[in-house]
Amino acid sequence: MKHVNRNKLSTLTLKLVNIALLVGLMSGSGAILAHEADKPAAADQKPTSATADESAAASLAEKATDPTALLMQLRLQDSFFASYHNADSYGNAALFQAVLPAKLGWGSAAEAIINRWTMPYVTTPRIAGVSDDGRSVGFGDSVLNTFFVTSWLPKGQKLAWGPTITVPTAGDNEFTGAGSWQAGPVVAFVNTNTPSWQWGAMAYQQWSFNKTRKNAENVSILSLQPIITKHFSGGWYISAPDTPNTYDFKNKRWNLNLGAVVGRVTKWGPQPIQLFGGVYFNPVSYDDVPSAKVTIKFNISFLMPTG
Repeated sequence: MKHVNRNKLSTLTLKLVNIALLVGLMSGSGAILAHEADKPAAADQKPTSATADESAAASLAEKATDPTALLMQLRLQDSFFASYHNADSYGNAALFQAVLPAKLGWGSAAEAIINRWTMPYVTTPRIAGVSDDGRSVGFGDSVLNTFFVTSWLPKGQKLAWGPTITVPTAGDNEFTGAGSWQAGPVVAFVNTNTPSWQWGAMAYQQWSFNKTRKNAENVSILSLQPIITKHFSGGWYISAPDTPNTYDFKNKRWNLNLGAVVGRVTKWGPQPIQLFGGVYFNPVSYDDVPSAKVTIKFNISFLMPTG
């Protein structure tokens, strides 16, 4: 297999993605600051309009950070793995995610359905024997989470449940994918009764059931994602990482993502967007197993409110 030119091109592309997302985050913040600086004096301001704009931004930000909200989104993310345990190298995962909701009206057990599709493009750290520079590059496995949103709980609390499935889009690349179909249950709970706060959790378990690569291992992985978000005026927020912590039952290994995210929902012209950046740390290391230690993540989401 020829990896050298492909890897160089991919590495350059992923670096450009990092730079573009960073510039987008910075330019979005810069435009916000410039807008604030250009505001007229207090006497000329229209408090009612400004208050309405801030309220709309805050409301949209709450939906953008709620996995059970009926908000269509197209998300472009990049996770740069700056350092690894047991590997003197870096890695990267460029992610495309689509969030597609629809109202159902099937009663309290399923008022709506939300499909969240995630597809990664992965660059691994240097691994001996993989290629000339030790990296493997290619698509990872795609994940589809389907939520049925219920109204079983009191006002301000939402419970969503459904199936999750992993599609082996990595193909025969044993370094970027598991080489098997996987499926299991997913559940999410969100509480918004505390003013300016969202808290809850999302969890899903997957087991492999059909191998597409002969040397693929059996999979049993639990993913746990705390939901803790503090919202501020103007669409700003801080939150726990949106990347789940995982436990591999087969190999008895944790992979943690501890850190924080700073983001804002604003507008790019008439288009509502969500920008955020985060830094995550994984303190867990296992002998001779490369695992990401420090992750830097950027996101731009195009938001399409349905009313």
